[in-house]
Amino acid sequence: MRRILATVFAATSLMGTAALAQDSEFPTLQELADQNNGTVARHGDWEIRCGEDGTGCRMVQLALDAEGNSVVSVTMQALPEESSAQLGVVMVSPLLTLLPRGISVAVGDGVPAAYPFSWCDRQGCYARFGLTAAQVNAFKSGSDANINIFAVTDAENPVQASLSLAGFTDAVADLSAR
Repeated sequence: MRRILATVFAATSLMGTAALAQDSEFPTLQELADQNNGTVARHGDWEIRCGEDGTGCRMVQLALDAEGNSVVSVTMQALPEESSAQLGVVMVSPLLTLLPRGISVAVGDGVPAAYPFSWCDRQGCYARFGLTAAQVNAFKSGSDANINIFAVTDAENPVQASLSLAGFTDAVADLSAR
């Protein structure tokens, strides 16, 4: 009998805790993830992430293939005003990317710009380049950017990814203000 009473008491205590948890101000899973990775703002499909001290802020997004798989990680960072480029860009593609073919980026149906890969590590292969003010303005006026890389296993057919430019203008403004 004591065991039954203890079970009933424990169950009613847990139900009260669950009800309390539903009524309280607990962070959502997205809020917890944002705290974990330094996300301080969202603009459309772009995240602004900063270091713990609020410095080193950058814009982040994953470029996706037609099936919704992450293909390229894109990070953009504001550069000093005296720089010839407005934004510094780092694109990380998966290992087994055919490095000599580089990575190409085109806003909408525009002419693609090609960039070389600099190095690879366990995380992937890195291409680093700058976007001039004119290129940033093209990104602001577009709806998406098309990114192409080539796999070692298929040097003829590019792996295509789309980078959403929804929220890009607001993200650049937010990044510049930080």
